[in-house]
Amino acid sequence: LALHDRAAWSALMAQLPGYQDGDGLFAYFPLGNNSEARGSEVLTAYLLSAAHEAGEAVPEPARGKALDALAAFVEGRIQRRRWSPRDDESPRRIAALAALARYERATPRLLSIVDAAQLSQWPTATVIDWLQLHQRMANAPQREARIAAAQQQLRSRLSFAGTTLRFVDEEQDAWWWLMDSSDGNAARLILALLDDPSWREDLPRMVTGALARQQQGAWYNTTANFWGTMALEKFSARFESQPVAGRSTAALKAGASAGLDWGKQAQGGSLSLPWPAAASELSLRH
Repeated sequence: LALHDRAAWSALMAQLPGYQDGDGLFAYFPLGNNSEARGSEVLTAYLLSAAHEAGEAVPEPARGKALDALAAFVEGRIQRRRWSPRDDESPRRIAALAALARYERATPRLLSIVDAAQLSQWPTATVIDWLQLHQRMANAPQREARIAAAQQQLRSRLSFAGTTLRFVDEEQDAWWWLMDSSDGNAARLILALLDDPSWREDLPRMVTGALARQQQGAWYNTTANFWGTMALEKFSARFESQPVAGRSTAALKAGASAGLDWGKQAQGGSLSLPWPAAASELSLRH
């Protein structure tokens, strides 16, 4: 999805039934003839959410079975007990609800199963899920109040170290066993706020801060790289859709300069300056 490789996506979707257990949840590896093997509600929610974000389809009947399974998991009719370093029942349920909301399958009855009073104790990824599912559910109880509370909670957790976007208590907040990371949270937060006018002035700094989290051109894990790709593409489409105009100039105080006329080079280019014999100030102007 991140590479927009539709051939690879189609090939994987053709194999999808082999990854789906009897309950309808997807597993990380093909299940073969193992009738006792169990899929993961975490992976299932991620797969459905990622496909929706990227505008790709999960084919029927696999998608319908998976959505039914996530609803059953939220209700407690499907149980998945695994080791985890912390109590993660609410985060897993809310991730499932967020995926259901993308396909208009979340309902107020399902939402009532979650204790919203625990908002401040949830990991950041879960607060983002909670925000997004309410953004998509027009009939959610106390919708506006809950959206405001989630946004306030997220603002309180934001921290900029220089130009890098970070969250308060990041080491405790990265619930890796749920396929979450702080890098992924930074990207998902941008996606959640793209349409919110109250965050418009913050978004450019958040995008710059999310990019600064990269190490050697990549984010921490595969899921973070997917969400990061989606965030940058959608931010660019929303706020950088107009072609660049004018002239960009780079100049050394020692005297050398170079410029690029965007009217003649719409795709951009590179500027080369001779390395100065001694330390010299570089100025950039557009």
